[in-house]
Amino acid sequence: MPALPSKVTDWAKQKVPKAYLPRPKWKAVTQIQNTTDLLGCDRRFTSPQTVLIDIIILFHYHDDSDSNNGMSFDLKFRFDDLLDNERLRIALSRLLELEGWRKLGARIRPAETGALGHHIPESFDSGRPGFAWSSATFDVAVDKYPQASRLTHPHGLDAAGRPSVSHVPSCAASSDFGSFIRTPGFAQHLDDWLSSDSPVLGIHVIHFRDATLMTTSFLHSVTDMMGLKAVLEAWTAILRGEEDEVTPFMGFLDDVVGGLNKTIPLPQVRYHFEEMLLTGWKLTWFAAKHLLPTELFWSLREEELVVLLPAKYLKRMREQAMEELATQAPTADGEEASFVSEADIIFAWWTRIVLRAEDSSPSRTICLRNTCCCRPLLAELNLIPSAASTLVTNAVFGLLTFSQVRQVLEQSLAATAVEIRRALIKQRTAEQLQALDAIERHHKPAIFGDAGMFLLTHSIWDKTKLFEVDFLPAVVRQGLGLNKRNSQLGRPSCVLGFTTSDYAIRNAGAVVGKDEVVNCWLVYSLRKRIWPEVERELLFMSA
Repeated sequence: MPALPSKVTDWAKQKVPKAYLPRPKWKAVTQIQNTTDLLGCDRRFTSPQTVLIDIIILFHYHDDSDSNNGMSFDLKFRFDDLLDNERLRIALSRLLELEGWRKLGARIRPAETGALGHHIPESFDSGRPGFAWSSATFDVAVDKYPQASRLTHPHGLDAAGRPSVSHVPSCAASSDFGSFIRTPGFAQHLDDWLSSDSPVLGIHVIHFRDATLMTTSFLHSVTDMMGLKAVLEAWTAILRGEEDEVTPFMGFLDDVVGGLNKTIPLPQVRYHFEEMLLTGWKLTWFAAKHLLPTELFWSLREEELVVLLPAKYLKRMREQAMEELATQAPTADGEEASFVSEADIIFAWWTRIVLRAEDSSPSRTICLRNTCCCRPLLAELNLIPSAASTLVTNAVFGLLTFSQVRQVLEQSLAATAVEIRRALIKQRTAEQLQALDAIERHHKPAIFGDAGMFLLTHSIWDKTKLFEVDFLPAVVRQGLGLNKRNSQLGRPSCVLGFTTSDYAIRNAGAVVGKDEVVNCWLVYSLRKRIWPEVERELLFMSA
């Protein structure tokens, strides 16, 4: 690792590499305390003074995007056991003392140039801790406490064997619920971080007689979900007393993902959907149809809810799809349809549910955007040692599938899943990733398709194995009997992901993961008026 600067007295005036060109709006923020955002809303704050002995590192190129800066996550874990507060806190404190991992204790500051930077304290103490930590204790069962009872009860939900929607309030939509489930007063929007000395990571632990709730909060600019997986693995390794199992932190100074445009030789291939890039009046029309109505008309605002897909229902869908594919002949260009993953099936199934609820025009183009981790491709390009390297950053890209509403609704679920799989195979290559990266550096935002299309965004968090995170060494007492629950001792029985965003995230969501009995949990944001239609569709399809 390159030597770290011990003091930075004039960072704001240093030469900024091209990859870190300033975002003009942050330049305005640092110079004007009373400013407005894109839609004319007031934004007023004063950024704290720079601490001269802080280590300051520019945001990496792909971390410093409007979409990442404008979104924060709150991941809620439910453990049906009593976890020791101090063991958890001490283990995380120790992790942030290790080389590289200290970056998780950074503050966020703007510079005069407009660039954003991580300001890492020289040392962490009670005045400037490495993370925000809070806890609360209630001498009552978790399901008897008013706020906690609003969360999804994770046990026995699959008894009916059909999908269902759970009306769990999000932290953004309900301020009283947010103040209960997350660290009180912890930053939630980028402006909150910029106007305070808040660390980027917050942990809130709530103890009940029979359970522990733990919420991990962070700004999306810090990392994606695979990066969070690395943090959780390192934290639990120290908790087990196995500090030597903590892998080296990559990307402390070096922008690994930003190196996509520096590999030699650069690929000579074109991005698969390059000719479908929206520019000029087409991009303006897309924004007019999607951005303005979504942001301005409150009657159309979205709602983020939880969807449970029971194991037996998912198993039946997968078996039916594989049986259908086994009877199909190869396509004219020789492509076989012999395999689709569970993720393909889930995305195809959910797309059909949403389109039926939306009642869109049959001829309307639909773009299915599958958010994919690019760590394996970074390893292929020798930018990281392996796909399993500890890379705490944003390393994802979108895989696109284009179709028509009529086609998705009329063809079989297996056929749509095959289209998703074939699109993934064609685009998930190092050459396609680099070609897409080159376009995105010159077009912000880079949107592909047609101006009137319906866009559905889908993220797969299942590979983060959030339901398998093991906090057994922190367990001081079993809460719920093992014969009454779906989880092992020290492992979460339920994981929910809430988002807080400065922009509309309609028609976007994630497969959070599968619990111990293989029930699949999704969190999705749709128009409020669409959710009742979705629930009716779920009842109809599973009747």
